[in-house]
Amino acid sequence: MSKLNLTIILGLATVSKNGLEFNGKIYTNATMLKFHWFKTAQIEGQWEIPIFFNPCDLTEIMLFDIDSITYANIIEPSRNVNPEMKQLYHDAINSLKKRLKESKKKL
Repeated sequence: MSKLNLTIILGLATVSKNGLEFNGKIYTNATMLKFHWFKTAQIEGQWEIPIFFNPCDLTEIMLFDIDSITYANIIEPSRNVNPEMKQLYHDAINSLKKRLKESKKKL
């Protein structure tokens, strides 16, 4: 029979304009995006939040609130992004934003 060795440690992560920073890595989740944490950090300055993490697996960290625990996943920055592809991506996003704004005006 093998023994499961699960170690969970309490730590502090920093909410910044780049994402949730912890141990030299960047994390995010849907809640952070929904509530504009990173834009708020850019405007008002960064802040720290308590987290739980497993030192053997830093692909996700746990955030806790009074009544819940949520997970944030690591963002792996791509080192080899084709500049032309990046521009096409930004153009597509801006086009979608423009169309959404125009459709809201019609309502």
